Amino acid sequence: MATQIEAIIFNGGRSSAAIPEELRTVPLSAGFTMLPVTQEVLSRLEPTAVGDDRIPADWTLRQPVAALARAMSADRPVLYIFSETSAGPGISEALAWHEGKLLYGPSGTCDLEIDFEPGYHLAPHDSAVNAGLRAIGVKATDDRDEYAVVGLTRHRMTDDWLKG
Repeated sequence: MATQIEAIIFNGGRSSAAIPEELRTVPLSAGFTMLPVTQEVLSRLEPTAVGDDRIPADWTLRQPVAALARAMSADRPVLYIFSETSAGPGISEALAWHEGKLLYGPSGTCDLEIDFEPGYHLAPHDSAVNAGLRAIGVKATDDRDEYAVVGLTRHRMTDDWLKG
């Protein structure tokens, strides 16, 4: 079963001047909130905005989204993620800021050597997304990793978060 999630995740509610009012957020578990990165979100961002020059050009993380996430970090830690799996193995990319300063990443990981991209690390037991979630304060439990703790397992695809 495949999954693909691209999102901005942050602690607390949506109250931040940097989040455009027309963009929808959804509550996650453990006091976190997610802004799913959909085509609608992408259409509302300045396409030439640069969030961080350290993001490799061939990665999936997008500069305009990174710019929004960095702006949102003025008053809280903010994590921008991309995660994709196919029947188990997958790739993940993550980048976090706090007060506009780099907190974590950019980090890319893959479970299989065949998915290796320049700048990635082969990390079948700890994804860039889980490490990024730890960087913004998510704590794993004995039976759930950080991804599960915040509830990212509820939906498999980014657009599914906004249905219903």
